[in-house]
Amino acid sequence: MTIGEGLFAQNAGTDSQSGSYKLGDTGPAGGLIFYDKGVFSEGWRYLEAAPEGTDFTAKWGAYRQNVAGTGTTVGSGKRNTQLIVGRLKQLGENDRAAQICTGLEINGFKDWFLPCKEELDFMYKNLKQKGLGGFGNVWYWSSSQNSNGGAWVQYFSRGRQLSYRKNYSLSVRAIRAFE
Repeated sequence: MTIGEGLFAQNAGTDSQSGSYKLGDTGPAGGLIFYDKGVFSEGWRYLEAAPEGTDFTAKWGAYRQNVAGTGTTVGSGKRNTQLIVGRLKQLGENDRAAQICTGLEINGFKDWFLPCKEELDFMYKNLKQKGLGGFGNVWYWSSSQNSNGGAWVQYFSRGRQLSYRKNYSLSVRAIRAFE
């Protein structure tokens, strides 16, 4: 899926003095910055939520199947997504949340993934609670599995996180990590 190529300047939202971003700034792909780990390490510093209007609904997939190795902490979303996509391929499943995220092209960027549990919570706290990003008052999937039957979700009306059955269609907002 390709969305809005070329709509945003590469440095949109940067502080021209330091070249850094602040929470809520527009990132390189036209979305909003919701996390800054303070230093560049492991290939990234910032997390950017996909732009408003890019949400979609999908099943998590792999219902009653283990997706080994998914984490919940900030920085694990990209790896989680890779693990989920690999497992879904083994199971012959298509059009699931993680797969759709990896297939997105938004404003020329193709490095999107499904946020992990903590990344999703930072997106809620640093964007949704401040009225930024156009998030719905709905349940959003994370890439963090809780059990063979469930994965972590977050309710963007009140911030509550819980495990939900992986065979239900819920909302998704992809994210990307960058320098």
